[in-house]
Amino acid sequence: MATKMTKQDLQWQAESDARTMASYQEILGDKARMNRAIKEAEKQARDLNKRASAMQNAAKVRTSTGTSRSSGRKR
Repeated sequence: MATKMTKQDLQWQAESDARTMASYQEILGDKARMNRAIKEAEKQARDLNKRASAMQNAAKVRTSTGTSRSSGRKR
């Protein structure tokens, strides 16, 4: 269930969103900057995929006694 935002929180969010939108417009107007941002986004996506793969492998690890992580313990 979402918590209700205060008037102050809503104002801060609106200000932050306005700055984000202004930055987006600046990036769109600068082709070199846009290309650098795209390359960085691709790099970050690759890094996140590597991390996700490592997490998936970690979730499959079994202890030396041969029991899995779901050995009756509650999470």
